[in-house]
Amino acid sequence: MRFEDRSWTVVMLEGARARLVDSDNSTATVLVNYLFAAPDFELIGAPRRHVPPFGLLEELPVQARERAEAWERHVREVETGLPVPGQGGVPRAEFDPAQRTVAKREEAKAAELTAAGQPTSAVTVRRMRARYREKGLWGLVDQRTARRRSVVGRADERVVAAITQVLEAQRECSSGTLSRLRRMVGWVLEETHGPGAVEVPPVTTFNRLVHALADGHGLLGSAAQQRRRTSRPAPPFTPTVTLRPGELVMLDSTPLDVLVVLADGVTGSVELSIALDVATRSICAGWCVRWAQDRWMRQCCWRRWSRPCGCARGGRRRWLCPGQSSPMSGWCRWMRGWKGQRRGR
Repeated sequence: MRFEDRSWTVVMLEGARARLVDSDNSTATVLVNYLFAAPDFELIGAPRRHVPPFGLLEELPVQARERAEAWERHVREVETGLPVPGQGGVPRAEFDPAQRTVAKREEAKAAELTAAGQPTSAVTVRRMRARYREKGLWGLVDQRTARRRSVVGRADERVVAAITQVLEAQRECSSGTLSRLRRMVGWVLEETHGPGAVEVPPVTTFNRLVHALADGHGLLGSAAQQRRRTSRPAPPFTPTVTLRPGELVMLDSTPLDVLVVLADGVTGSVELSIALDVATRSICAGWCVRWAQDRWMRQCCWRRWSRPCGCARGGRRRWLCPGQSSPMSGWCRWMRGWKGQRRGR
């Protein structure tokens, strides 16, 4: 290895320390983490190992992934004599490295695969060995199955750009009809590339292309729907790591599609609010109250979770407050009184 502008050889590893010797027989003891973090650290003459792209392998069809794994066993048997090195066993005679050369083992593997119904030549086995050394398991994958298809297919990129431009321009207004959208795309193409330079696709192809670009992004809805979708906050796509219970609690409130008879005998809608602990995947608390249209009421409900009745003033260790037959009945009476106070103001 190269470290501090000198070439070293690792002669011993002792715990987290490595003992090094250079060409002048000078010795040094260095912490392994310090050695790896050094900016000039470099391995000399060692082949670089490729990390298998597990995420890409999971996206492949099952048959393509199984075919690549089968080729991996064949290549390993040709090179080491065993399909799975390190598990012991005796190599078969036709694949024993001590008795046959690599070329003969390649021919034996090609003959075996051909007899099993998979026509293969020795050149193919040699090519798969080279791809496995270069890219690992990913090199044995049929790349035709790994190609990602675009949602727009083979459509002209200039037409796709024009459609996207028109859809984005009318995000705050009604999208109208597809025929009007097609005329607007034609005007954009003429203005950008000149008259007759780029033709607008036929109606059927154009409509299919528009739906491929707009569906899922809310670009073909009414003006109110588009404004509502635009005003939504961006979702937290950043992965979050929580290690302790209560470190991150997610709150959500949603109206239930049912009608219930409340404590005063009135039929009304209710909403369910829950607090979910991310670390333990457990529901911390839940509350079902009359459907509250005011955001402040939801905040009061959430505040009650963080300070239950047992921790309120007076130190009562009960979930039900005095004179309350159920958590929901007392909460509904409190809301009705609070609304009356607001109307009086």
